Amino acid sequence: MPQLLFPIRKARVRTSSNQSNMGTCFSNLKSGKDDNSIVRVQQGLLEGFRVKTPKGDLCDVFHGIPYAEPPVGNLRFKKPQPPKPWDGIRKCNKYPNRSIHKEMPWDKALPRANQSEDCLYLNVFAPKIREDKKYPVLFYIHGGGYVMDSAERYTAKNICRLLVSREIIVVTCHYRLGFLGFLSTGDDVCPGNFGLFDMLEAMRWTHANIASFGGDPDNITLSGQSAGAAAADLLSFSPLAKGLFNKKIVMGGNSYCHWATTSKAEIREYCKKWAKRLGWKPKVNYATKREESVDIFNFFNELPTSKLGMTMFFSNTIFKECQLPLAPIVDGDILPYNLKILRETQEHVPSLVGGGEYEALLFCAIGLLRGTEKEINSAIDVLSKKSGLARSKIEAMTEKVYGDSPALRADPKARKLFYVNLISDVFANYGNYRFMRDCQKRGTECYGYSFDHQSKQMWGWLQHVVPFTGGTHTSELSYLFDCNYMSAPLGMNKTDKVVSGMTADYFTNFVKFGTPNGPNSQLPKWERISSDDEHMQLFSIKPEPEMKTTVYGARMEVYEEHVGIIYEEKATAPISPRTDFAPSIVSSGSDNSLHILVS
Repeated sequence: MPQLLFPIRKARVRTSSNQSNMGTCFSNLKSGKDDNSIVRVQQGLLEGFRVKTPKGDLCDVFHGIPYAEPPVGNLRFKKPQPPKPWDGIRKCNKYPNRSIHKEMPWDKALPRANQSEDCLYLNVFAPKIREDKKYPVLFYIHGGGYVMDSAERYTAKNICRLLVSREIIVVTCHYRLGFLGFLSTGDDVCPGNFGLFDMLEAMRWTHANIASFGGDPDNITLSGQSAGAAAADLLSFSPLAKGLFNKKIVMGGNSYCHWATTSKAEIREYCKKWAKRLGWKPKVNYATKREESVDIFNFFNELPTSKLGMTMFFSNTIFKECQLPLAPIVDGDILPYNLKILRETQEHVPSLVGGGEYEALLFCAIGLLRGTEKEINSAIDVLSKKSGLARSKIEAMTEKVYGDSPALRADPKARKLFYVNLISDVFANYGNYRFMRDCQKRGTECYGYSFDHQSKQMWGWLQHVVPFTGGTHTSELSYLFDCNYMSAPLGMNKTDKVVSGMTADYFTNFVKFGTPNGPNSQLPKWERISSDDEHMQLFSIKPEPEMKTTVYGARMEVYEEHVGIIYEEKATAPISPRTDFAPSIVSSGSDNSLHILVS
C-alpha cells in the first residue's frame, strides 16, 4: 500500500484574530507509519491511529494527549499546570491512565487502563484530516458524581461510527475525581475545585490546538452527562471559560440540580469526617479554624493514593437525599461569585437539555432504591427538612402532584412508580425545569428532550430487577455513544439502531448548526422551547419522535411552589473573590430580579 501524506499542523493560538488563516496550519507534510496520522500541537508532535467505520469513513484517533502536567508530588491538590513540550513524536495509540476511583462492580471484569494520579489526558476523535475543512467540535465531560468513572467507556470504534462519521470532532478528557479533585477545607488553605480546573485546562488546550486536527476553535460545544453535565454548565458561566465554547449540551443534570454544588461548610465537614475514618487524629483544641484546616490538608496530602479512591454506591447521602458530598463550591476563582449572579452575567448560548423519562429508575434497578414504604417516608422527611416546611405540607404536595394515597401505596407497582417519579423530580427533573424556564425568561435558544425509548437491549440483565422499563439516567448515552453504564451492553436490535442513528443525527446537527434540526433535515422537527410555552413541551426521543407536554408543566410548577427553596444557592459568598471580575448589583426590580453591571 502506498504511504499517504498527512499534515503536520502548526498549533493555533488562542486568540481568534490569529485563527483566520488556515494555510498556516498546513505548512508541512509528513507521513505517518502504517497510515497513522501525525499532527503538530503547541507542545510537539503527536502520532495517532486510523479507524475505518463499517460504512468506510476514515477517522483519526489520538488517545492520551497530555493537556497538563501530571498533578503529582508538589502539584497534588493544586491547579493544573500547562504541559511542557516534548521531543520527538509522542505516540497516542492507547487509552490514558484513569483518575483514581473505586470501580463499579460490573466493570471489574472488563479490561481497563491503569488508574493513576497522573491522569490529566484527553482524547481526540476526528474525521480524516482535510485541508479544506473546519469541523465543529463536541467537548464531552464524563459523569460519575465527581468521584468515579472515566472517558474510557466511550470507545473509538463507536464514537467514530456514530459521531465522527457525521463530520464533527469529539474530545473527551479525564480529570481528578473524589478527594484528589474536590477536597476542600472551605477556606484558602485548600479551596478545592481542582477537578473543575482540570476540565477548564482541557478546554483551553482544545481551543488552542483543535485546528491541528481540522477543528474549528470558534465552533465548540461544551457538553456532559450527569455530574459531567453539571460541571459543563458551571464552567459555561465561569469568566475563565469565556470564549472557549459557543453552545452547550447538558444531559441528566445541570447547575440547577441541587447536588451540582455544595457549600463550604458542608464540604469541610464531609472532609473532616472522612479524614477521621482514614486515621486523622485531630488536636483537642486548635488556636484558629485555619490551623485545623492546615492539619486536615496536611493529613490528606500525606495519604497514599490507595486511600483516596471513592465511589457513589452504598451512600444514602447520594441516592436517598440526592446530594453529592464532594462537589464544586463557590471558591472566588473559577466560580467567583454566587451562582445567581454568575447566571445573570454569563454569555448565554444555545443549549440542548434533557434526561430520561424516569431518571431515577436506574437507581432502583441497581438496588440502591427499592420504593419501599420506609424509603418513601424517608424521602418526604428529607424534603421537609431541606425545605423547612412541615411534613404535612410535603405530604399534601405529594398527594397533589403524584396522587399519593393509602390505596396507591398498597399497590406495589403504583407505589414504585410514585417513588421513581418523586426521586426523579428531586434528582433531575426540577433542575431541568429551572434551566429551561431560565432560558425562556432570557430568550435564549433552548431545545429540551425526554428520552422515552424503551428497550430490553438497553437494560441488559437489569431488565429482570426493575418494576418497569423506560428511559432513565444515562439512557441517551447508550444510543449516542453506544455504551452502557450499568450492565453489559447487548447488541442493538433494528429499532435500537434506528433510535441510535436518529439521536446521533439530532445531537450532531446541534453541534454543527446550533439547532438539532439542521438545514434541509428530513427528520421530524424538534421545536425550541418558546417564551409562550406555558406547559414546557419537550421532544420525545423514541422510534417515532414527537413534541409532547411532560412533567415540566403543571407538575413542576406545583413542585416549585412547595419545595423550590431547597434549590437556592448553597453559598452566598466566595472564599476569596477575584478582583479581575467584579459584578455590581445596581438594584432589584419589582419582580425581584437582579440588575447587574460587570466591570
